[in-house]
Amino acid sequence: MTHLEVGRPDLVFYSGLVSVAGAVVASPTWSVWQLIGAWAAPTCGWFAAMYGGDYFDRELDKITKSQRPLPSGRMSPRTALAGMIVWVLLGMVIAVLLNPVNLAMVVLALSFGVAYSKVLKARGAWGNLARGAITACAFAVGVFSTNPSPAPALFVFALIFALHDAASNVVGAICDAEGDRQGGYRTFPVRHGEKVSLRLMVVLHVLWMVLAIGYPLVVLPELSYGAYAPFIAIAIVMTWVSIVMLYRAGTPIPRVAGLKSHEVLVIERLVLASAVVAAAGGIWLGLGLMIPFIGATFLSSLFLMRGSYEPSRRWQAKRSNPKPSAV
Repeated sequence: MTHLEVGRPDLVFYSGLVSVAGAVVASPTWSVWQLIGAWAAPTCGWFAAMYGGDYFDRELDKITKSQRPLPSGRMSPRTALAGMIVWVLLGMVIAVLLNPVNLAMVVLALSFGVAYSKVLKARGAWGNLARGAITACAFAVGVFSTNPSPAPALFVFALIFALHDAASNVVGAICDAEGDRQGGYRTFPVRHGEKVSLRLMVVLHVLWMVLAIGYPLVVLPELSYGAYAPFIAIAIVMTWVSIVMLYRAGTPIPRVAGLKSHEVLVIERLVLASAVVAAAGGIWLGLGLMIPFIGATFLSSLFLMRGSYEPSRRWQAKRSNPKPSAV
């Protein structure tokens, strides 16, 4: 259960779905096995990143997240490091079997991941952008899995996912600002405060929205905009709901409010990735992937992760508002 907790099953489905989106949009002749491999390779990379993140952040997590596996002593740093290495190697093997070019994508993603955890997370906006670049690499792995010489125009979708994830990472940094400040991590919210961080988040969101709305319509007419548009519309509405939640939370933004806003983005980004799948593979393929992944994300968050790795809102409320004595 500890290893399952470290792997973050409430978040694990996204990177693989982004890669599948790349695989489907890159070639109309994909096979089911190619899609499975395209999903598995970055998913292994995700597990590696989670082990690595817990390993590199173990001292910082002692400050405000002592319930997590490493600071609580339920997992040793050596085990976390070994887990990172094993998952990296497994993901690399799968990616290279799909296309040897993917070795470069894996190395690039690994470099961004280590740089994020070791250096860039504490260097303001560079950390947020590095986090987005990792998702762009996942999309590229999917593209090269089904097409050895893809059209360069497809990689604008990688930029869309990168901008989206950078914005989402800013929200996570806002949630963790107090602990990062105590631990000496100079993240963007620690350096510039919540108001400027919210502006950066909005700018990043608006950039990906503009690209997501206009780029496929203008540059990629072969895609089905009719299948794509409903997914994009839902993703954009959910994003603005997340933004409004943060702006209405007051100042300073309570951690619980930040987590609620981020939870909306966790579901929304699955819709965004499914939009690209639907545009190239049809609306039923998009729905067929999106619905079970959203269900699995919601259930794993509700029944596994809340109250352990990331305390639930209900748990927070119980701790901060204890019931009066019946006496």
